[in-house]
Amino acid sequence: MNDLFIKFKEIIAKYNSFAIISHLSPDGDNIGAIKSLYLFLKDLNKEVYPLQFDKIPDNLSFITENIPFTTNDKLTVDVVIAVDCGDKKRLGNIDYTFSNSKEIIKIDHHISGENYGTLNIVDSEISSTCELISEMFFNLNIKITPEISTALLLGILTDTGRFLYERANENTFQITAKLIKNGAEKNLLMKKIFQSNKLNALNAMNIINNNAKFYYDNHLVITFVTKDFLAKYNLEISDVETAINYFRDADEVEVSCMLKEKENNNFKVSFRSKNYVDVNLIANYFNGGGHKFASGCVIKGNLKQVEDKIIERFKTINWQ
Repeated sequence: MNDLFIKFKEIIAKYNSFAIISHLSPDGDNIGAIKSLYLFLKDLNKEVYPLQFDKIPDNLSFITENIPFTTNDKLTVDVVIAVDCGDKKRLGNIDYTFSNSKEIIKIDHHISGENYGTLNIVDSEISSTCELISEMFFNLNIKITPEISTALLLGILTDTGRFLYERANENTFQITAKLIKNGAEKNLLMKKIFQSNKLNALNAMNIINNNAKFYYDNHLVITFVTKDFLAKYNLEISDVETAINYFRDADEVEVSCMLKEKENNNFKVSFRSKNYVDVNLIANYFNGGGHKFASGCVIKGNLKQVEDKIIERFKTINWQ
């Protein structure tokens, strides 16, 4: 990995203009990664264009206030840096910018995906892309300001579920300690991310959970959110996504699944498991991917059809 870090530093030194892009449906890890790299490159007086092809969730807007995002999909830059995205197709309309760049750097921690970069810095054993970037910055003795530290800690906190998930290990805590020592605003992040839910979102999540369906002796739970439901409560999907965690924390439940209605008769499906089921394999079956314990995909059909496809696929699981 150190050789890849050195190659990264060489590319940064060689070129002047950069675009930073990440996956659609932004989350804390990809937003933190984008901001940390933007601030790092600006500190070097580089020309930097953070790209935004999807709406940033309200609960993350506080961290992006000073980031000049662009929606220009016809940028010509020296280098594209793609973060936290295993599959190129999840980056959005990036083909023109990719084709007209000299280098593409992929920085990611997903177990699934493709090496679409000219330089691929990928570690599927690490907790988050922000932890990987932190490790790279520390390894290269790059100046990590309090603002960069806060952005990186955001990604670690969100992708580890406040250190709940398996990939949060000794290295994660060591890096977190270094970031806090460098000025990362842990208390601000905890309040903004985990203690600032909308009241109507909490009420809506109660309804979502009340509509949950259980299968395979309660080992699998499926919840769903429709566009009409979100409109009724004046919410976005990002306001209620954490409902997926509610039943997963029950002793009997191994896999929690949330179906989120999209356009064109599609549902975005998120899977979470906690012990032995590799939901990445389930997501792969539906042309998605992610991690062993957290993955997603898109399935075409109405609610009933999508539910039936998922239930059928989970017949292959040897429930313990």
